[in-house]
Amino acid sequence: MKKILAIDDKRDNLITISALLGNFLTDCTVITAQSGIEGIEKAKREQPDTIILDIKMPQMDGFEVCKHLKDDEVTKHIPIILLTAIKTDMESKLKGLQIGADAFLTKPIDETELIAQINVMLRIKHSEDLIRKEKDLLEEMVNERTRELQESRNKLIKERDFTKSLYDSSPAYYIAINGSGSIMIVGRAMLNALGYTIEELKGQGYISTLVAEGYRSVTEEYIRRLNDDKVQAPFENCMRTREGSDLLVEWHGRAMCKPNGEIDFIYFVGIDITERRRLEKIIMNDNEKERYRIGQNLHDGLGQHLAGIIFKSEIVKIRLEDREAEESMDLDEIISMISQAINQTRDLARGLCPVDRQEGGLVAALEELCESVKAMHGIKCILKKEGEIAIEGNAESSHLYYIAREAVNNAVKHGGAQNIIVALNDQNGMITLEVTDDGVGIDLAHRGRQGTGLSIMQYRAWIIGGALSINRNSGGGTRISCVIKKQEGQSIEDTGENLQRLYTASKGSRDKYGVLVVDDHPIVRQGLTQIINREEDLFVCGEAKNAEDALKMVGQLQPHMLTVDVSLGGTSGIDLIKALKSRYPGLPCLVLSIYDESLYADRAISVGARGYVMKQESPGTIVKAIRTVLQGKQFFSDRVKEKFIDRFQFDAMSGKRISVESLTNREYEVFQYLGQGLGNRHIAEKLNISVKTVENYRERIKNKLNIGSSSDVVQLAVQWMLDHTKVE
Repeated sequence: MKKILAIDDKRDNLITISALLGNFLTDCTVITAQSGIEGIEKAKREQPDTIILDIKMPQMDGFEVCKHLKDDEVTKHIPIILLTAIKTDMESKLKGLQIGADAFLTKPIDETELIAQINVMLRIKHSEDLIRKEKDLLEEMVNERTRELQESRNKLIKERDFTKSLYDSSPAYYIAINGSGSIMIVGRAMLNALGYTIEELKGQGYISTLVAEGYRSVTEEYIRRLNDDKVQAPFENCMRTREGSDLLVEWHGRAMCKPNGEIDFIYFVGIDITERRRLEKIIMNDNEKERYRIGQNLHDGLGQHLAGIIFKSEIVKIRLEDREAEESMDLDEIISMISQAINQTRDLARGLCPVDRQEGGLVAALEELCESVKAMHGIKCILKKEGEIAIEGNAESSHLYYIAREAVNNAVKHGGAQNIIVALNDQNGMITLEVTDDGVGIDLAHRGRQGTGLSIMQYRAWIIGGALSINRNSGGGTRISCVIKKQEGQSIEDTGENLQRLYTASKGSRDKYGVLVVDDHPIVRQGLTQIINREEDLFVCGEAKNAEDALKMVGQLQPHMLTVDVSLGGTSGIDLIKALKSRYPGLPCLVLSIYDESLYADRAISVGARGYVMKQESPGTIVKAIRTVLQGKQFFSDRVKEKFIDRFQFDAMSGKRISVESLTNREYEVFQYLGQGLGNRHIAEKLNISVKTVENYRERIKNKLNIGSSSDVVQLAVQWMLDHTKVE
C-alpha cells in the first residue's frame, strides 16, 4: 500500500485532500501533518512515497520544509509536490524547483492535475527505489569485491614478504630452470654458498655451469625422468662453487606444467649435506677401523696366542713321547681342538675384515669371493686383473670389496646370472672395479625406485670419492663399475746398510744353521725357539719383533735363514722379505703365519719367499720346511702346489710346460693384445711404442715360453685369452 503525506496548517485543506485522494487512489494511505516540524518527523518515520506540501505555513514555510527534507539523507529521495494559493509567480516556482521540489501546483486544486502529478511522483518514487536498491546492491557487491581484493592484496603481501624472507634467510637452496635447462632464479643461500650473483647465473645452463662434472649424467637422467613422471624421489649431486670446491646437495625436484601438459619450468629445493656426509664418512671409516681392529685382535691376538699354545703343547708332547708317557695321546686331541679354534678365529676375523690391509689384499679377497660364488652357486665367476693393483687406503679397499660383493650378490639373487666377470685394473692413476654379468639386467627406467643394495653401493662409492655407474649391457645383463682416483702411497723405507753381496747359507761356528725368528708375538717366538733349538743342526740365533729390528739383526748376526710372519707391527712381513731380497739376494726366507696360505702364498713367493707354512702345522712339518729351505728348495703344502700347477699351460708340440706368469708386465700386455687378434702396428699404437719394439717383445715371449714360431705365439695367446676371459 502506497503512502502519501499531506502537510498543511489548515485542517480543512487536509480533510479535502484526504477525501480527494481516497476517492481516486484507493490503493494509497494518506498521512497528514499540520506543521512543517510535524511533517518532517512523520516523513522520517513513515517514509511516504510522495509528499504534498503547502508553502504558506507559520513558523516554517513550505520552502524551508522542502529544503530540510531534500538535505536529509533519510528523506531526500521522497518526491515533493508544492501547493500554493498565493506564491504563484514564476520566481516562486523557480525557487521551489531549485530547492528540490519535484512539482509545483496552485490552488484551487485541479483534481485531475493533482492525481496525475501524484501518479507521476509514485512512478518516479518506484523507479528511484528500484534504482536505489540496485545501487545499494551494486555498492554492496563492489564493497564485497573490494574487501576480497584487499584481502587478496594483503595475502599477496604476506606471501611476498614470506617468500622474500625465505629468499633472504632460509638455509635451504632453491633453483628454478626452464624446459631447456637454463637458470631462471636462484635462492640467496645458494648464491652465497656458490659465490655467484643472480645476474651472473640467470640464463646460464644449470648443468654446465653449476653441476660438478662427475654428477652431470645422473642429473641429466633425473631431469629426463622428471619430464616423464613430473615428481621423483630425492637425488644427490655436487655443485661446483666459483672457487672450484664442491658442495654435496640433496635435491627434491618437481616439474611445473603448462595447460597443454608441456614442462613450463622445474623447481628444485635442496639441502647442503656436505658436512653431514663428511661426518658420516668419518663415522663409517671409524667403524671400518674398529671392525678391522677387532678382526686383527682376533686373528693376530687370540689366533697367535692359540698358535703359541700349540707350539708349547707340541713341546710338551715331544717330551712326554720321549718318556713314553700315555698322556701324550691326550695332547693330540687338545692340539686338534686348538687348531679348530684357530680356524674359527680366522673365519671370524675374515668376516669382520674380508680385505687384508697389506698390499694386494683386495685382489686376494676378490679371488676368494669368486671362488665362493663358484662353490656355493655353481656359477662361473672369474677375476680379471690388469696392472699392478696397489691401493694404499684401507677404507678404499674395504668399500671396493663390499661394492663388488653386493654387485655379485645382486647378479646371482636378482639377475639370475650364469656368468660373472669381476675386473680390477689400475691405469693412469685411476683404480677401476667393474662387475659384469649376463643376467636379466637392471630396469634403468625405474632407477629412482632402486633397492637398498644399489643405494648402499652408491653411498660406499661416494665415501671413497668414487663414481659409481650402473648400465645395462647391449647383449643383456648389467655392468656396474666404480672408478676412484689412486692415492699415492709411501714407499717402504729400508733401514740399515744396503748390503749387495750374495748371501749364502753355511753352518756357523757351532756347526748349526742359525735361524732368525721374526714375529711380533712373544709367545709364538718362545714356542718356535724351543722347537728349533731341539734340533741338532738348528738353533735360533736371534728374535725380532718387527721388520726394522729384523733388518738390523741380519747385518749383525748373519743368520742362514729367517722365519717371517706376514703380520708385523709397522712394516709387513711381505715388505720385509721384499727388502731382504734386494739387500741379501741369497738369504732364504720361510713365511710362518696364521694367515691362510691360499691368500698369501702367492704374494710371499712373488717377493722372494722360499716357502710358506701355517702356524698350526705340527713341529715336524715346521722343522721339515726349515731344512727344505736351507737346502735351496721351496716348501709349500700340496694345496698351494696344485694352485701353482694350474697356472701352467701345456704345449703339446714341444712337450714342455710354459708359464704365462713368467712374463714381465709389458710382455704380458703384448701377449694379451696378441690374444685379442691385434697386429704389431695396432699394439704399438695402444702401448705408444714402436713396431720394432713390439717385434722384440714378441721374440722375448717366444723364447720365454719355449715356442717355435711367432704364429704359434699368436695361437697360444688367443687360446689363453679364450680360456681366461671368455664367459661361457
